[in-house]
Amino acid sequence: MIEVAVGQMLATRKGAIEAPAGTGKTEQIAVVAGILPGRWLVLTHTVAGVDAIRKRLKKYSVPDAKAQVETISAWSHRWARAFPENSHLSPQWTAKENDWSTVQHAAADLVESGAVQSVLAASYDGVLVDEYQDCAESQHRLICALSRMMRCYVFGDPLQAIFGFTRTDRIVDWHTRTIPEFPLAGRLATPHRWNAVDNGELGTWLLSARPGIQAGIIDLTKRPNCVEWVRCAAGQPVTDLGHFCSVRSQPGQTMAVLDSSFDAVRRAKLAKTIGGTTVEPVSGRCERDFYDSVRNTVGVERVAAILDFASSAFAGANAAAKRKRVESLVENPGRQRIPASPAEISLCAVARDASLRNVVDALQCIEGEDGVTLTRPELVYGVKASLRLCVESAGMSLEDATWQVANTRRERGRIVRNRSVGSTLLVKGLEFDHVVITPDACRTKLEWYVALTRATRFVRVLSPHPSFTVG
Repeated sequence: MIEVAVGQMLATRKGAIEAPAGTGKTEQIAVVAGILPGRWLVLTHTVAGVDAIRKRLKKYSVPDAKAQVETISAWSHRWARAFPENSHLSPQWTAKENDWSTVQHAAADLVESGAVQSVLAASYDGVLVDEYQDCAESQHRLICALSRMMRCYVFGDPLQAIFGFTRTDRIVDWHTRTIPEFPLAGRLATPHRWNAVDNGELGTWLLSARPGIQAGIIDLTKRPNCVEWVRCAAGQPVTDLGHFCSVRSQPGQTMAVLDSSFDAVRRAKLAKTIGGTTVEPVSGRCERDFYDSVRNTVGVERVAAILDFASSAFAGANAAAKRKRVESLVENPGRQRIPASPAEISLCAVARDASLRNVVDALQCIEGEDGVTLTRPELVYGVKASLRLCVESAGMSLEDATWQVANTRRERGRIVRNRSVGSTLLVKGLEFDHVVITPDACRTKLEWYVALTRATRFVRVLSPHPSFTVG
């Protein structure tokens, strides 16, 4: 059902809806895409956001032909690369640079040039943009260019603007830049997310807390029973922090622990401690660092790089023992009393031959050992898939393989596991039954609002005090 404010917006050619977390924004986007005539381009920022929208479209039986859902960066790259003469995107640009501002400006150049106006008109009847509060200057420029060619409606919440992008591509202010371009049609105000699980008390409390959070005040002193505060100092060792992260839940319910956005290795250790898995960025720093290590090493040094990666990605990999054992096998072949295991054999093959196929085989063998569990499944899948594609496609660079795999992962969407460890940046757009927020998870009022609104049933906040101020 279309909300009144959304219906008023659709009576105009372009507009904006302010939508606090959990008030049905994604539902409204899916309904709009389903009832309006023609095919709509639906844009958002993250893999999690793409996945959430696709699930809602499926819920309302919206045919694929009616809505194309992509991240702004992926759509920009595809169009800018297809028309380089008008986008001016350098053929030397690669995803390894992680310079998406350049790609998005190139896509804006392309649209503004008018060269693809007829193609766009034949492809889409309008644009719906989710999470507009996170748009950077380059993205805002692109959406404005599209809005001059077709109907355009944006949805967002200024209290969830947690993506900083770069110093030269700053976030566009919702009040001073977005609303003048896309007039505000209204605000959503029903806590649908929590009403759906008969926990409207939490949704109502979160809506009532918005003015205080906007002012930088996090006050848990008058919290409902489904919000628990536990005194805990910042900077706790992961082994100690894990004791606070156990939550009673029913079978099939999901739980997420939110920790520092700046330390993926720490999050992986925390996942091992609680017997969970991590939520990972697509083609994130850990993945790129591993590729650099593989490129820059050979022999036992490459073996060491693989084992360093394995020690972070798996629990029970015994990386240090494997390294000593492989060094001995390579230096003194045939002199060991204990036969080499499949993992050790594959690592020895890495030491002797620089083929990327050997790297994939080594990771596969380590993963298959008894007692080894996968802690970072999204990371390992991305690495193995990229290396395999590079091996199987003659002449393909690792950068191009990584880009293709990343696109496939975006299309597939995330698999939310029962016990996840992530950060506010990684789980934005997702929801869980239970959420634990560690003392190191949030640095700003915006991150606190996003973190608090991820749970539908229960929130536990670990912090030194029940009431505090943040910037």
